[in-house]
Amino acid sequence: MATVGTSSATSQKEHRPSPSPGKASSEICIKMLEPLGFTVDEKEQLVTDLLALKKRQIQEFLLQLELPKSGTKAELRSRIEESLLDGTISPEQIVRYLDEVVPWGKQHVYLYGGPKASIADWKNVGWFKTHLKQHRLGKYLNAVLPLMLPEEMKISSILHDGRRIRVIAIKKREWDERDPDYDESKQTEAGEAVKLRAFVHRVMRGLVAFEWDLISNTAFLQISQLPRGVKYEEVAEEFFDLTAGWLDISRFPILELRKPIQKLHKLEEDGAGETRSHGINYRTMEGRRLEGKSASPSDPLLGDPVIDTAFATMRDSGVAHLGNFYWLPNGAANPGVNPLESEVHVLVVGQHNRISFPTPNKERAVRYVLSRIRSHC
Repeated sequence: MATVGTSSATSQKEHRPSPSPGKASSEICIKMLEPLGFTVDEKEQLVTDLLALKKRQIQEFLLQLELPKSGTKAELRSRIEESLLDGTISPEQIVRYLDEVVPWGKQHVYLYGGPKASIADWKNVGWFKTHLKQHRLGKYLNAVLPLMLPEEMKISSILHDGRRIRVIAIKKREWDERDPDYDESKQTEAGEAVKLRAFVHRVMRGLVAFEWDLISNTAFLQISQLPRGVKYEEVAEEFFDLTAGWLDISRFPILELRKPIQKLHKLEEDGAGETRSHGINYRTMEGRRLEGKSASPSDPLLGDPVIDTAFATMRDSGVAHLGNFYWLPNGAANPGVNPLESEVHVLVVGQHNRISFPTPNKERAVRYVLSRIRSHC
């Protein structure tokens, strides 16, 4: 894809993020690297990706730039497009906002333990800077390269605040999605029926983020929701191939997630649950499966003596395959103290050691839920 401009020098723009929940309280200066330029198509895709967010998030972006935030999505699109044309909004500002918001949207997450060897060097920002320079990545330290739709996965930023290392990579994702609304029917000259099945070509900006907590020596990998047919395991492998020269993922053991499903099920059974089960799937060692689902997401799976007994037996003798849970905020059902403002839908995929957040959430909520799942591993 052709791009406009060739400058790659570091610009003078700096971004000082306010401390966010779960992050270190100390601020770091984040440089904005000069992008290679954005094509007209990429700018249009930026607007589409921004408008795919929740309306409150779009309005928050406009508010940050002191632009009017009222109106329908169509009106907001028109306002954003006009602001891009007259320079009131830059493509870099949209990219930066997407990189802050998208990691906490619909996503899949892998949890890891930390290296067993000493990580004292990694905690030292000076040593880390030298380490990156040895691999020609020094310019990315506490900086952001605004990337839109690179054909190959590329590093966008590497952040280190003394407490955490966070690496973000971007790659273009495209696919054809079946849409019967655009189907057509025709006839051949001989009168034979012809049915045209329509597919809409979709493009998205795929984001992957790896975060290593240097205090607790734990890590997780976030992958923004992918189109159907793309395997998350392959995207994770692609990311770690990209960072293999300076960050060895083999030192980070992936956490098994079958046990958390069993523990959350048992806690709910005992009346001390922090979740409500919408569905649970167990398998025997011989491959037989017991799967249950509640009448609706707001109804618990547990509560019927016959079903409860069957699932308790499978929990003790089988292996957990999938847990479909709603994490509960504070209240009568979950008296423990937590920062959740509303329920958080979570799928714990024991078979693949992967956690899915099928709906967007706030950063604080995602971090909390991940910490609770980790505590049950």
